[in-house]
Amino acid sequence: MEGYETGMTAETPAAAQTRNLLRRLLVSARRGVDHAEAAAAVYENGGLSGRYLMMTVISAAIAALGLMLSSPAVVIGAMLVSPMMGPIVAMGFSLALLDWNELKQSLTALGVGVGLALFVAILLTLLSPLKEPTAEILARTRPNFFDLLIAVFSGIAGAYAVIRQRGETIIGVAIATALMPPVATVGFGLGTGDLSIAGGAFFLFMTNLVAIALAATVTAGFYGFRPRLLERPKPWRGVAVMVVFVLLAVPLALSLRSIALESRATAETRVAVEDIFAGAESRITLLDARSEGRGVTVSALVSTRKLVADAQARLQERLTGALHVPVSATLDQIVVADPQAAARAVQTSQSAAPDPAAALRNRLAEAVPFATDAVMTDAEGRRAIVLLRPDAGLDLDSAYALEAALRTRFDGVDVWVTPPVQEPKAVDLGDAEARARMVWALARWRAAPTVSLCRPAPGAPAAEGREAQPDAGQVFLAELAAAGVSIRSESGPTCQRGDQNMARLSLG
Repeated sequence: MEGYETGMTAETPAAAQTRNLLRRLLVSARRGVDHAEAAAAVYENGGLSGRYLMMTVISAAIAALGLMLSSPAVVIGAMLVSPMMGPIVAMGFSLALLDWNELKQSLTALGVGVGLALFVAILLTLLSPLKEPTAEILARTRPNFFDLLIAVFSGIAGAYAVIRQRGETIIGVAIATALMPPVATVGFGLGTGDLSIAGGAFFLFMTNLVAIALAATVTAGFYGFRPRLLERPKPWRGVAVMVVFVLLAVPLALSLRSIALESRATAETRVAVEDIFAGAESRITLLDARSEGRGVTVSALVSTRKLVADAQARLQERLTGALHVPVSATLDQIVVADPQAAARAVQTSQSAAPDPAAALRNRLAEAVPFATDAVMTDAEGRRAIVLLRPDAGLDLDSAYALEAALRTRFDGVDVWVTPPVQEPKAVDLGDAEARARMVWALARWRAAPTVSLCRPAPGAPAAEGREAQPDAGQVFLAELAAAGVSIRSESGPTCQRGDQNMARLSLG
């Protein structure tokens, strides 16, 4: 009708050519696909069988042992043996076909397989003397965005390999997906009572499972696999597929939110630290951001030439304003001569650790970005000694702060940081923090000093601006004894006015 638009526009020649080209490519891609044969192959590999159970036990045992030994080669062997890819791909195909019977069978096989693998991993963990998390275990407790992408492309490759009968592709897919190692890591966490490890590894497994299943569903739909529920009204089929997609995508969405939040927190922390320490040469030595519930926890260690008094408060304020979520920020500062060298000294990889003591040494070596003579631990991995070299660039105050930071990060480990031996300075007996640092240093050096307590003469006034503690000298001696420091001799001369209430020590 004149004056009215019909709401339809004629298709341009270029659009028509593009549409025809895409249609020809789609027809070419689907050519030669035997839907019945491909579906039968998928369901045959995705059901519960004696072979499936046997291979699950073997792969779970190999994965658990490889993780505890931190051996990448052994872990890869577990990936190749694992049959868990079959039920997940079968689940994806059954969703594409809305075949509820096959979906039930694949879920049953997957549930039994995961339960059996957990039992094997927990049993081996309980029987093993190796209880310290290794690098291979820790690598599977924090899924990231790249793990998600790997799972998606692996699901596409797995579905394509089955549809096109490309058996050699399955080997590469098995290595890429790494389904069994996360399950074995969950078993290790449960066996050692470490729920953070178990939870993180289970999150990785669920991320892989959901991504692979969805990718297999989409790939099957691309190759023309359609639902068989012809007796149902057509709109309900689409609604059913969407409902299943939404249900499966919930844990994936939660994973993406956590990953995105941690990535933003890391980037914002780097920018904030650069602004906070502007004008003072500094480098971020260690940085860790973890999503916890609706908030995020950030922990940073900064090597700097000059301390910034309110750095942690400013970082907390910056991150809260930038991320708009609850933030718990911890910022430790270490004064060093060369912040760049300290940052470069952080190791970027962990070597294999065949026992708990070696694993703890490797983790400490990564966490201490300064020159050390040795990092020693006891056989159980409960106590560690870090010997700093003279060229580490740390004074007593910084070494004291480093030990406190390491004890916070290695909860349950008695970490001792031993600074290079040096002639101690005079100690103000009225300064509790100064006394504590000196007692700490003498205990770490295992020194037996000569202590000279300078007490004021009877009736002499206290030093100007200071209230001398009457028994400060005896308090200091008691603190030394409590720390296991034996003194060679003690003297208490009458001191001049400027030396009142001081302690002088000598190691000679």
